[in-house]
Amino acid sequence: MQAEIRDVFEHYYKTRIRLSGRAKILDTPDHTALLSEIPRQIQAHLSARGRAHLYKIKGSIGLGNIARVPWVGVFRQGVTENAENGYYIVLLFSEDMSRCYLSLNQGITAIEKMYTKQFARRKMLEAAAEALKRLNCSPEAHLGKIDLASTGDLARAYEAAAIVSFLYTNNELPSEAVFFSHFNELLDHYELLYREFGPNLHSLFDVSEGEFQQVVLEKAAAQAPNVELDVPGAESPKTILGTKAFIRSPIVAANAIRAAEFKCEIDPNHWTFSSKAKKQRYVEAHHLIPISQQNLFEASLDVVANVVSLCATCHRMMHFGLAEEKKSHLLGLLRERKARLRDKAIEVRDSDFLQFYSGKVVLED
Repeated sequence: MQAEIRDVFEHYYKTRIRLSGRAKILDTPDHTALLSEIPRQIQAHLSARGRAHLYKIKGSIGLGNIARVPWVGVFRQGVTENAENGYYIVLLFSEDMSRCYLSLNQGITAIEKMYTKQFARRKMLEAAAEALKRLNCSPEAHLGKIDLASTGDLARAYEAAAIVSFLYTNNELPSEAVFFSHFNELLDHYELLYREFGPNLHSLFDVSEGEFQQVVLEKAAAQAPNVELDVPGAESPKTILGTKAFIRSPIVAANAIRAAEFKCEIDPNHWTFSSKAKKQRYVEAHHLIPISQQNLFEASLDVVANVVSLCATCHRMMHFGLAEEKKSHLLGLLRERKARLRDKAIEVRDSDFLQFYSGKVVLED
């Protein structure tokens, strides 16, 4: 393994320059190491442990454009098949080829698409910190964020998403025994997290109501309206640090707010201040049939038809107001949405609908 890692350190940068940014596979020592030899040795190690059938091993120099940070990933069946989702073990090389990390890392791309890049990186840091509380790491392990010496967005994502890693420099390469000792430790951590959390670690970070609404407004102000865009969210239950909850897509909520033209749907004349999101009027997204009732419905409640745009005062009235004060508003909104909800296979009787609001309802809906 030392020779293969050294081949990447010594040749990858020159090969990258030679290719002028194109991700074209060449018969060079670095490409052979990344795409063939390192994956082969990891595969052989897993086979010797009787676990090769559970993992997919893949090396990458990028797609289209050559990667600043090449890698070899180990993806567990049932978690992910790529570096965009879930979590995985990966050998990551820094852009300047001064170091590499054998890392238990998280797929961040899916979270970036749903929220924003900065938000996703912040939440990956939170998830990594929570995951580490469950792991018994060796003293030489590097915990949390790593440094890939890169200004690229993808590299910054890898840095923030790292849970636990082992650092190797081009002056101090690991022996085969040390490398696979570290690999086995990460493999044990991987299996522990999989048994406890399943295919993703989203349950290890929380999305507050304020964070959710801010992202929704930013997306609503930035994107073109598309009221048919329903990104699945609610059908994927999760546990947020012990509290049962459901994933809400800010893209769905943003489309609903955009369709309402940033106005309160109880009364478009309700005054509201201008938000920082391109100075659009500040409104909040509210699931008319509360997302907390998802278990009562087969169809997802996280659809544009079930999301209304409300001024902050009306939103809080829906959660904390007296039943007699909000009853007529609730029924009015439901009446306006019934046909669209039915098109999404969502039907509810007025009495059941009002019952959802009769008890204690938390602000996150």
